[in-house]
Amino acid sequence: MSEKIDSLWIAGASGLVGSALARFYRKKKIRLLTPSRSELDLTSQVDVEKWMEVNNPSHIIMAAGTVGGIGANHNRPAEFISDNIIMARNVIHSAFKQRIEKLVYLGSSCIYPKEAEQPIKETSLLTGTLEPTNEPYAIAKIAGLKMCESYRSQYKSNFVAAMPCNIYGVGDTYHAQNSHVIPAMILKLHDAKIKNLAEIEVWGTGDVLREFMWSGDLARALDVIMRDYNDLEHINIGSGEEISIKKLVKLIAKVVGYQGDIVFNPDHPDGVKRKIVDNTKITALGWRPQMHLKEGLEKSYNDFLERRIYETAFEQNKTGDTVWR
Repeated sequence: MSEKIDSLWIAGASGLVGSALARFYRKKKIRLLTPSRSELDLTSQVDVEKWMEVNNPSHIIMAAGTVGGIGANHNRPAEFISDNIIMARNVIHSAFKQRIEKLVYLGSSCIYPKEAEQPIKETSLLTGTLEPTNEPYAIAKIAGLKMCESYRSQYKSNFVAAMPCNIYGVGDTYHAQNSHVIPAMILKLHDAKIKNLAEIEVWGTGDVLREFMWSGDLARALDVIMRDYNDLEHINIGSGEEISIKKLVKLIAKVVGYQGDIVFNPDHPDGVKRKIVDNTKITALGWRPQMHLKEGLEKSYNDFLERRIYETAFEQNKTGDTVWR
């Protein structure tokens, strides 16, 4: 029988996944709780416990976290491991103390060994060495997953963990150094088009294969997991399709309208050669991704442009000058 959700707290509702979840659940007859970072500090155990006592959610999706691409992971490893472990511990332990009916913890496919057999099954966890470029973040996400398992085993708490592939979509963070590959490349290629640059450089060989999924498809998958998945073992969420970074960048360039040369620099790290998760368990629950990559990239670029226009107008209003951020 499917889980009945009375009130849902989306922890991290202002982020990429959290905002997609908020858009999805606003269409449902559910009391939705979406406190912002300024309203609730998830790194404070006291604040989290007090907030939960006052607001009393019946269900939680833990989608908050400190995230970023290879550059951000390299430059800020202490933040990536510390922030994510602290937030996971605070939310999961408070959910236990408040006797929350169900919690879904959102992890990442980077938890798997760099040499894991492809497609990566859930059973591959902790069977090998992690990819060094994001090891602190991966360890933090493994800790959150194991917290869910441990509270479930010891206290019978209905906590489950979901591990998605790379996510993109409306509300993404567009930053040259700190973003994941799709938003970073949208920003880079758009700016190159505006500046009429003859070529751009992209880190790595471009030959590695990755799997991407639209944030709205992930929101639907998490709803399915919240309602119908109750096993101890974590569950993968993947689109089932992979693309080389080289083809991806060229596709983004086509969507953006950049016509210059794209030069791949093999002196910079690629990360793992291939990463696609086995999505057998989630598809067995009736879920399928709906958004095709090209259409999703077009929607993402339109979102980027709309936000750029808003930000530019805001800066003009403040200073009288146009500032592209």
